[in-house]
Amino acid sequence: MKVKLPSGKTEEMKSGRLTVEELLLMLGISQAEVLVSKDGRIIPEDTVLKDDDDIRIVQVVFGG
Repeated sequence: MKVKLPSGKTEEMKSGRLTVEELLLMLGISQAEVLVSKDGRIIPEDTVLKDDDDIRIVQVVFGG
């Protein structure tokens, strides 16, 4: 799968089927700090990903 990271870098990953939560753990990214989208739609952490998916991880900014 192609994963666009918050830094703007894109990584190509082959890891079979895993959930968004497992992907973020593997990448060392906190779920509380990002949103994950597939095909332009935000997806929950229990979504199962496949090798042909295009995933984007976006940093969430807090503050006022």
